[in-house]
Amino acid sequence: MGIVVDETVKLRMSGDFAEQELRSLYDWLMRDLDALDYMDVRLQSKDPEPGEMGDTLDLIALAVTSALQWPAFIETLSQWRGTRRHRPQVTIERGGTTVVVSEAESELVVQILKALEEND
Repeated sequence: MGIVVDETVKLRMSGDFAEQELRSLYDWLMRDLDALDYMDVRLQSKDPEPGEMGDTLDLIALAVTSALQWPAFIETLSQWRGTRRHRPQVTIERGGTTVVVSEAESELVVQILKALEEND
């Protein structure tokens, strides 16, 4: 079974520059016209904590229209990470499952995501 269009996949970053890295990845995805053919990409902010001013960028929410597009998405993510001086840790959440991409190779991540699909 493939990913349902309505299901949101959440991408989060960890570290000191998480918000800047999220913006960078979002910009990268928005410039990838091929990716936009199979993804709906949105930035989401979290509500400010007491004492904080304004919203803080929390995640990128996306819908991938077909499970067959996961390898292309992972390749896009891998290419973006390759442009970063310090490759940020990206957390991918789908349903109740979380995959953390740190130094993992894109082929391994594709295998993990395929396994997630089989558990639906």
